Amino acid sequence: MVRVIVSAVLLVLLAVLVAFNIRSTTSISLFGASFDDVPTMALALVSFAVGVVYSLFLYVSRYLHRRKRKGLEKKDKALSQRERELTARESAVASAAESPPEGPSETDISTSTQPERKSPRFWDRLKFRG
Repeated sequence: MVRVIVSAVLLVLLAVLVAFNIRSTTSISLFGASFDDVPTMALALVSFAVGVVYSLFLYVSRYLHRRKRKGLEKKDKALSQRERELTARESAVASAAESPPEGPSETDISTSTQPERKSPRFWDRLKFRG
């Protein structure tokens, strides 16, 4: 409610300012071109509009920059996580390569008394009845 009242008061003040200065004119020079008898209020409103457009441009460019930076930070975090996982895997592989193998040693296998059993091939296991 307070915003509505403040906005209405500011709008009334702007209307009064325009009403009292509507007949005031000035001459301006814009990039070498000279304009005579330009209403002062028109010049003020155009300047205000140009400022709003410029501010909007800055806001949008800053928003896009932040969005891009957040995306890069997110990718950096993901890359750091993958790098930590890779380091952990490499250390696990290195420790597995350094430790002795588990299970029977080669001497235990060669002195075994059990005959070596070959698993039957796929075709040998098929029985055709006819």
